[in-house]
Amino acid sequence: MASFGKLLLAIDLGPEAESLIRRVLQTCPEDLDRLHVIHAVRQGSHDIDLYPRQASGARPTAHAQHLLDHTAVKVQDLLRRAGLTILSDRIHLVYGEPSSEIKKLATELDADAVIVGSLAKDGDWLQLPGATTNCVIQGISSDLIAVRV
Repeated sequence: MASFGKLLLAIDLGPEAESLIRRVLQTCPEDLDRLHVIHAVRQGSHDIDLYPRQASGARPTAHAQHLLDHTAVKVQDLLRRAGLTILSDRIHLVYGEPSSEIKKLATELDADAVIVGSLAKDGDWLQLPGATTNCVIQGISSDLIAVRV
């Protein structure tokens, strides 16, 4: 695989995430020092008031910060179990719709490539990408590597 300047790996906390991370370790070992990781905490109707929607830079509530801190521990544990050591300043926990947050961070970082896991449904003879992967594909300016997991 060609060497990239900056890579952005989008992960969730599902059971396939470890295999995605291991595939990245196997296929891009020379790029790991330029790898960023993003995990988006999806907003649900139950937590609509946790994150202020005013001007950028608005701080989350204490409860929301607790949820982010808990998620950070889970992400670090996942990365460690999969064998990936990454500096904490290259791990981006964001709150929002995963596809839009992935594209936004890719633009901010000026990432050369974004890596996402793609869940093809069993028996899906078309092997179409999952919903989040499909939404990331729409309008992203970086190269996209969709890894079937």
